[in-house]
Amino acid sequence: MKRYFLFAVVFWPALALGQETYTNADLLKLDVPGAYTNEDLKRLPPLPMQGEPAARTPVVEAPRVPTAQFQAAYDGLARARAALAAEREYEIGSVETSESASAGDARSFEPRLGFRSKAAPFIRELTKRIALLDRQIDDLLDAVRRAGAVIDHR
Repeated sequence: MKRYFLFAVVFWPALALGQETYTNADLLKLDVPGAYTNEDLKRLPPLPMQGEPAARTPVVEAPRVPTAQFQAAYDGLARARAALAAEREYEIGSVETSESASAGDARSFEPRLGFRSKAAPFIRELTKRIALLDRQIDDLLDAVRRAGAVIDHR
């Protein structure tokens, strides 16, 4: 019982006054001395605007950055990486085909069972070359950032 009484004592003001809502009609009753109204603000003169800057800053041209050279180098590396990645995906697909149910057909030109062991060194080599190209691309992007150039590296 004490808990309910304590609860009622603590939350009674919130329950009693919390349901009051104010409407626009209540705003007419409020009068704050010294507060601006919208009409007061409309009567104020417009603020003066500065026509020209007080001091002109000198125009300094930034040094030209060889953006075209960076872009050409990036495009070449990206094309080489895409070609190697496509070749690796083709080889992985061939390995998966060799392990499928249709790999034993002697009339097809598809790789047969056991092709994984033959293709593994080549796939590892392609993966290594792709990793090296990724590193070269990262180094090139760092050089571009240091030079202040902007290239499209989508």
